[in-house]
Parts: sequence; C-alpha cells; structure tokens
Amino acid sequence: MSISIIAPCYNEELNIDEYLSRIIKTLKKINIDYKIIFIDDGSKDKTWDKIVEKCKGNKKIHGVKFSRNFGHQAAIMAGLNQSNSEYTFVSDVDLQDPPELLEEMYVKIISQKCNVIFAKRIENNEKFFKKYSSFLFYKFFNLIADIKINEQTSDFILIDQIVLFELKKIKDKDIFLRGIIPWYGFNIDFIEFKREKRKKGISGWELGKMIQFSLTALLSFSNFPKRLSFFLSLISLVMFIFSTLFAMYSYFFFNYIKNLSIIFLTISFFNTVIFFLLGLIAEYVERIYINAKERPLYFVDKTFSGDDL
Repeated sequence: MSISIIAPCYNEELNIDEYLSRIIKTLKKINIDYKIIFIDDGSKDKTWDKIVEKCKGNKKIHGVKFSRNFGHQAAIMAGLNQSNSEYTFVSDVDLQDPPELLEEMYVKIISQKCNVIFAKRIENNEKFFKKYSSFLFYKFFNLIADIKINEQTSDFILIDQIVLFELKKIKDKDIFLRGIIPWYGFNIDFIEFKREKRKKGISGWELGKMIQFSLTALLSFSNFPKRLSFFLSLISLVMFIFSTLFAMYSYFFFNYIKNLSIIFLTISFFNTVIFFLLGLIAEYVERIYINAKERPLYFVDKTFSGDDL
C-alpha cells in the first residue's frame, strides 16, 4: 500500500514543522509507504525555504512552488497531478484540520470499501463571520444546486486511485472539488471531528477569495441563477403591465397620474433587475471566456525533492 499526502501552503512557514512531525508520526502508525507533496501557492514568507529544508532531510518529501498565488483549488490539483499512489490524502498545513485523522479515515476507506472519505466538522471554532457565512453557503448551495454536498465538509479528504484517475482528467479552470466529487457519484463516507482554531499565521481566505469561491461553486453546479433571470423578467413584466394600467386609469378618469412615486419606484426596480441580469450574464461569460482561452490552471516555478541532491 502507498499514499500521497497533498499539503497546500500559503504563508505557512510557522506551521510546517509541526504539521510534518504529526503527519509522519501518523503515517508510521498505520505503517504505509508514503510521499508528502507540499504545494507552495505563491507564499510571501519563507514557506518555500522551509519546504526545501524538509526535502533535504527526507527523500519522501517533495516540494512544488507556484510562480504566484493561483488559489487553493489549483494547489490541490497540482498535488493530485503529482500523485500516483493507491490513496491520496489532502490536508491543509494550518493544522485546523488535525492530520492525525488520517488514521481513522484510512481504516474506514478500507473497511467500508469506499472511494472517498470526507472529514465533516461537528464543531467549528472559526470567527463568527467565517463560521456562519460558511453555514449559510452550504444551506444555499444545497437549496439551488443540481447536486447536494454534505454540510460542513471541505477539501480535507482521503481518496482512492479510482477517484484520483478521474480528477486528473478535469480541464475546468474554475474548480470546486467538494462539488465535483459528489457529482461523479463515487461511494462516499464521512468521519466527524471538531475543527480547531488557527494557532499560528494568518488565514489566506480573505473576503474577496471567499466570494469568488462561492460564485464558482454556485455557477458551476446550479442552473438556478439562469432561471432566476427568467422569473425576474416575468415579475418585471407583470409590474410593468400593472403600472401601465394604473397610469392609464389615473389619466383617463382623473386627468392626472396619481402617486407618481409608484411609477418612479417601478422604473428603479426595472433598472435594478436589468443591471442584476447583466452582472449575472457577465459572470457566466467570464467563465466561458476563461475556459475558452485554455490557459493552464497553474504555473510551476520550481520543484524540489531529496532526490535532487
């Protein structure tokens, strides 16, 4: 048996030592041949220097450095493309997702003969905004999406070689892995855990990235936004007819248009709907444009492993 550990990093120089110590201890406990692949997603600190240092001390550790920050999903895909093991484990280096859970996930994927094991948070110690925005995102996604994802899961997963092979085929530039995996219909199971607070470093999940990630998920797996434009158009049409009839009634029976504010509000509503629909169309067109250009999902600046010495 063999396993590849995919460890995306963004400004994680303070966490690499502890992460590596804990994951190697777990790997030795389950007695499996391993390869650890650190992906430096354009870090601004000394993350890459720390990765190189660890590679020099252990030939089973490999490092991949992006030329800039391409994003968490791109980092995971880079790791998956480097993996050729029977199992692949994805775990962030920030230690909020305990690497020791690999043991329980590994036992379960074998005993239950699953393709995928997700780790599901039963307690989340994130800050208030991030915690509840995540909760609302999952609720809204499952309400409108064509597939359903289990709430409070992330990319903290263990997959087998079948899933790895299929994920390597993905050509999308706007990737949402925790949606793609259920879409395939693989045999999925879960373990539960309590998510810890980040102890060192600062999270790379800024508000802008969270919004972009959410839009990618919703627009990739739901036709609801496109249908929403149709329903809003119908509502606008009904309001237009009502306003027109009201204006004609006021003019012919009272020789003036009563309550002009209603007309102004209706016009404002129409304009709001129009700009909303234009923005929605622009989001879809942007994604079509990005995929049509067929640029690579990421660009690797450097690689390093103990074998390079």
